[in-house]
Amino acid sequence: MSKPPHRDDESSGSETESESEEDEDTGLTENQNRLLYMVSLYTRKATAGTDEKDEWVRKPALIVLIYEGIVAGVLDFDYAPASALIENRRIWMNVSQEGKSDIEFLREEELVNGLQMSSKSFQPITCYQISDKGKELVKRISRKEKEAVHEYVYAKGTRELLSAFWDGRSYYLVSASGYRRKSTITDCEDVSYVSSAYIPQCLRYGGRPTLSNAHRAHESGANAGNNLDELDEVITLNSVSIIVAEYIPFGANQIVQLNNNVGSTERCQGGFISPAMDANSAATQIEMSPELTSVDILDYTLTNHINFEAEINFANEGEDTVQVETFGVSLNAEGTCFYGLQVEAVIDRIKDNISLDHLSRLLVDVQQDSSAIVDAIISQYQRELMNLVFLGDAENRNKVNLIIANEITPHLTAEEYMDKGEYENELKQVIGDTKAAYDISE
Repeated sequence: MSKPPHRDDESSGSETESESEEDEDTGLTENQNRLLYMVSLYTRKATAGTDEKDEWVRKPALIVLIYEGIVAGVLDFDYAPASALIENRRIWMNVSQEGKSDIEFLREEELVNGLQMSSKSFQPITCYQISDKGKELVKRISRKEKEAVHEYVYAKGTRELLSAFWDGRSYYLVSASGYRRKSTITDCEDVSYVSSAYIPQCLRYGGRPTLSNAHRAHESGANAGNNLDELDEVITLNSVSIIVAEYIPFGANQIVQLNNNVGSTERCQGGFISPAMDANSAATQIEMSPELTSVDILDYTLTNHINFEAEINFANEGEDTVQVETFGVSLNAEGTCFYGLQVEAVIDRIKDNISLDHLSRLLVDVQQDSSAIVDAIISQYQRELMNLVFLGDAENRNKVNLIIANEITPHLTAEEYMDKGEYENELKQVIGDTKAAYDISE
């Protein structure tokens, strides 16, 4: 990571420039003004005829700084957990889709320059820099707005810019003189929810239907202790089903072994499962964590597939968080794995009027817990293959989200959701970067 930038002279100079042209309209929103000024503090173009080098700010670091601005109350954006790849490690970060959208808008207006590079692991990296046009506009931003930005980009009581530093597990904000504090950008908020197992009928081969937890829907609203910031709800969904999908190397032999592991062929099928290895299988007793997963077989064929319900019994973070989590899991010999659930309630919303902001936080749980379920039942050989593919970080592997709802509010055409504004930003919170939208029916 490069050393934190330290430019006292520039920041003081920009303040004196702004005094003469106080409160002049820039044609941008308050958030865009503050974003543009922040980019101007961290970047600059080299002076012609000198040995200076251009200075750019990397996109992941900018996302961290935008989040810090939201937490400080300076930037009025929403944020939601999103999966990101940082130096070959996949993590969950609180990303502001509105902030990213405003940065793209500044690029479209040619106020910010963009630079595409590749990292040493061949991942694409986007960098940003203030343009000459943007530099002129910054002079018209009021001193009040600049001072608001100073609150979170400078180390406390100094004029030293804070830089985002990644230590391999977490982000820290550091300054040139040694100031250092941990960012909470990787701390994802939990929400209370109740879910039932869901497996589409096209994946079923007989067996009983999945059981419903609808009678327990009221439990998620029992405590109002989910400490979420005030969220701007733009889109809500009714009767939501979620399918999370991934590929795991499988084959007929692995399905046979898996069916034996979960007791499909036994008189009493299923039961509790654990990923723990029994180091002393000849002994009498064993002590085990109560955080186990309960498996109930729905249907199976010995060499081709298995469908089962899995009830998660992991401890929740925080006393006020209630999570009744039951998955429908469908695994087949081709390696396609589906984890499905029907959302019965999120916090105080029962069945309908489910907010995408809340759904984005629920999806983090689903992605993490589905990995824990399947890792407990696949073979050691498969686990080693997954670790090889995901460079030792298979636990945090990415998956594909499919969200199905009976109704969406507001009900618009596909094209109207792709507005490069609040609707598209809200959808990005649950499905990631949007490529296209289609009307599949009236």
